[in-house]
Amino acid sequence: MKTYDVIVIGAGNGGLAAAANCAKAGLSTLLLERHNIPGGSASSFVRGRFEFEPSLHELAGIGDEKEVGTIEEVFNRIDAKVDWCRHDSTFRLVVPAKEGDKDAFVNDDGVLVTVDARMPVGFEAFSKKLDELVPGSYESCRKAFDLSISMFKAFECLDDPKKIPGSLKDVPDIMRMVSHTMKEALDALGMPKKAQDIFNTYWCYMGSPASQFDFLYYLCVLHSYVRSGTGIPRLRSHEMSLAIDQKIRDFGGEIWYNSEVTKIIMKNGKPAGVVVNGEKEVYGKQFICNSYPHKVFTELLDRKDVPDIQLKMLNSRKVACALTTVYLGMNKTKEELGITDYSVFIAPDSDSDKQYEAAQNYFSGYCIINCLNEIIPDCTPEGTSQLFLTTMTFGDVMKDIRPQDYKKFKTKVAENMIETCEKALNISIKPYIEEIEIALPPTFARYLNTPQGTPYGYMLQKWDSMLPRTIQYIKDQPFDNFRFCGASQERGDGYGCAYYTGEKAAGLVIKALKEGK
Repeated sequence: MKTYDVIVIGAGNGGLAAAANCAKAGLSTLLLERHNIPGGSASSFVRGRFEFEPSLHELAGIGDEKEVGTIEEVFNRIDAKVDWCRHDSTFRLVVPAKEGDKDAFVNDDGVLVTVDARMPVGFEAFSKKLDELVPGSYESCRKAFDLSISMFKAFECLDDPKKIPGSLKDVPDIMRMVSHTMKEALDALGMPKKAQDIFNTYWCYMGSPASQFDFLYYLCVLHSYVRSGTGIPRLRSHEMSLAIDQKIRDFGGEIWYNSEVTKIIMKNGKPAGVVVNGEKEVYGKQFICNSYPHKVFTELLDRKDVPDIQLKMLNSRKVACALTTVYLGMNKTKEELGITDYSVFIAPDSDSDKQYEAAQNYFSGYCIINCLNEIIPDCTPEGTSQLFLTTMTFGDVMKDIRPQDYKKFKTKVAENMIETCEKALNISIKPYIEEIEIALPPTFARYLNTPQGTPYGYMLQKWDSMLPRTIQYIKDQPFDNFRFCGASQERGDGYGCAYYTGEKAAGLVIKALKEGK
């Protein structure tokens, strides 16, 4: 019976990157996926005459015509081709005014708001715009971006001990900065509170608010968005998944779809193989897992085989946020609808901690609205457009919903999200909906096979942030021939983060096999 050099469990972004890099290195590689297509969240689906993007809002790090970005580099390293559509903006934040708000004003859409911030690409342009919105914030914003430029270099060196001493010389403040939250650091820089709230808009992409999320990581994320804008593959994120699928095969790797790993076979205290679909045994030397530790430790392994420290760590971490998304195929163009931006964050309060508190329940008034036609004008038939609305929740918010009430409840959630967008942007959506699909946490749980349907892994908190996880990465793996990758690992959610963890796990496997360890 054939024994593979490496078996990769799960063809999500991390698993795809891991399998491609292992196969490219000449290792006999088997990728196992329970679905019939690759990508996990990075796929697409069709309703009527519309093809929807399930999860990708925008990618930072695809670069521009002058400079290759970090995401592009991932694909270049395995010679995978993707047709990128770039967009030269970051975000728009709209906070509708409440009764009695003293700083309320009427914006260009005719809506009473306390914040309406369209933020541009470029560190200088972003800083000037922030100062225009909140006078006196320019200097602190520029200081933050000056730090981000040098911190980004250190950030890229974290996994190479040989580079770290040099990076520390270039960034003498790094060890001070990594121990502070976004709020603590921006306070120290003297950034006004309202400016901080705008600066921190992308917190939801990390899943932790300003009082909990570490400044270094957020600074590097924002740096990626502001430096050269964002983008998306022309054929949705599934184009990325299929491109990597093809390269795995080109490099001699095998991919088995409709092949769910139902058990991990243990021998001499560590994994030796897996059981596929409850019957077929497949053996390997090294294993990379894109599934969540929750599933692995409770379903794929017997309790006696799970190291106690792994269960302690799992129990100490909080499952990150879950998403609800409403996909809308519209029988009007974006211009006819009055849509002028690609990505708009609508929040009941500009403060990220208050947004986080509100997201402990549904109907918080928080919603992100995206219009794919703003980046890819012909992504829908002529005379139409597509929108997708997203909100986040924390905890098991569905626990009190009875199965017989589920359809009614999700319709109510969708109506609330649509009305939130209509009021905040002073537009009309409901009358022009041709197709609608609603995905609540149970939908994502069923498809992604994650706890509570989260795509975000475990919440990045001050004690359990990116740097401690990076330092502890080897010790956090349950066996010396088994490594996790994907959103559950050190950098949390994000396509780029998942590719990074897959590459990293592959690198360690390649090194271990070449050194005979």
